[in-house]
Amino acid sequence: MKKKDISLWCLIVVFTLSYLWQLVIFLTGGVDSGLIPFLMFFPAIVVIAFRILTKEGFRNVGWGLRRWWYVIPAIFVPLIVVLGTVFLLNALNWATLPDRFFIFKDGMLEFSKIGLILGNQAQSIPFFILNFVLSHIVFLIIGSIFTFGEEFAWRGYLQEKFLRKYGLNWGLIILGIIWGYWHLPLVLMGWTFPNHPVLGALLLFPISTIFVGIFEGWIYLRSRSIWMPALAHAASNLFAGLLFQMIMHQDKLFLQLMFIAVWGIVAALCLISLNRNNPVLWQGIKAEVENTV
Repeated sequence: MKKKDISLWCLIVVFTLSYLWQLVIFLTGGVDSGLIPFLMFFPAIVVIAFRILTKEGFRNVGWGLRRWWYVIPAIFVPLIVVLGTVFLLNALNWATLPDRFFIFKDGMLEFSKIGLILGNQAQSIPFFILNFVLSHIVFLIIGSIFTFGEEFAWRGYLQEKFLRKYGLNWGLIILGIIWGYWHLPLVLMGWTFPNHPVLGALLLFPISTIFVGIFEGWIYLRSRSIWMPALAHAASNLFAGLLFQMIMHQDKLFLQLMFIAVWGIVAALCLISLNRNNPVLWQGIKAEVENTV
């Protein structure tokens, strides 16, 4: 196998196995299938096999946490994107918040639409805050286990190869497009864009993965740790789910377009940040992560 063909063959195997699994998902309930989360492990499984076969090893993935403070943008940038979308829509009277999202009375929480690991029973505000924070820490940890399966492949393996081949900007964009079309059968089943599956699968979802992928590429390059994009990916999934609980609007497509647009702003800022210094980003990073194992 020629070295220049490695990433292509890796993608062919990833897409073939993943699309076959998405066929199984279609046959076992579609978007209601309990098999969907396991799809996220297929890219990692294939990349592990390729790293072993090509003797590339695993030292350059970035296992360390020397730049642990990137946990903050990994969690809070997706949260800010969601809150920014919510309050922008509400301020412009383009959507409204539900009246019964949280109900507080006499210093107690009486009702919450968000699932909480310590229960949704009536509870004091301090206990609710603890419950809310602890619940989302647990959700993010569990979510990161699944998203690691994707990030180990997209960011931890293919990103370096794409940046070297296509350059910083186009490398991140092309990888985002590939990431989007990897979801194609699932989105065509109605996942994420249930009322516009074709438009979502062919155009909107790939645009969203370009934007989110640029952010996750940025945080991987800056943190030099594979755990940060995995956490950011989990946070993006978790808080995006909250968005559509928080907003009341008849046109879900409009909400999705606004959400994608806000991520576009984040992606633009990330590209500006990366291009401003443009340290031929992976050259020094690869050597450094190998020394942090």
